[in-house]
Amino acid sequence: PRLETNRKVTLPHEYKQCKDTGRIDAFRLDRKPNPPHIFWDSDVAKWVEAAGYSLATHPDPELRKLVDEVAALIASAQQTDGYLNTHFTVVEPGKRWTNLRDQHELYCAGHLIEGAVAHFQATGNRTLLDALCRYADHIDRTFGPEPDKKKGYPGHEELELALVKLYHATNDERYLKL
Repeated sequence: PRLETNRKVTLPHEYKQCKDTGRIDAFRLDRKPNPPHIFWDSDVAKWVEAAGYSLATHPDPELRKLVDEVAALIASAQQTDGYLNTHFTVVEPGKRWTNLRDQHELYCAGHLIEGAVAHFQATGNRTLLDALCRYADHIDRTFGPEPDKKKGYPGHEELELALVKLYHATNDERYLKL
């Protein structure tokens, strides 16, 4: 009964909240009058993840269509270097990766990755998974112990969990190492 309530009530309500507050439309990258907040991406990603888990246990053509549309919209917001964060693309593009502890970039990346993995596992659709692999590749090119890379760690322990899931979904050991 709880899974059914989640599918019929919670997921539609969460989608409506993300839509009504501009969180989903923030991925259109045109919301300067009502700019995206630093963690909005994670809210949408959590909905994608929950929808993916629901689809895995209960196929639902309407939910599938909706989550595929949101996945494609998220992927469309990706920058050419692989970066994917609406706040730092629209609001503060010059401040990427400047405050890892407080600005939620790696936290949002983690939730986006988890949403992409759940979506892929439920539907077989690679659109979002491929985009988030490119984002993880960007993160790997940006951070590390090498002299030409940034040193840093996330303020939340989210990215690590997501990278393990990405490794399991892709069998690419770079994600596990990262």
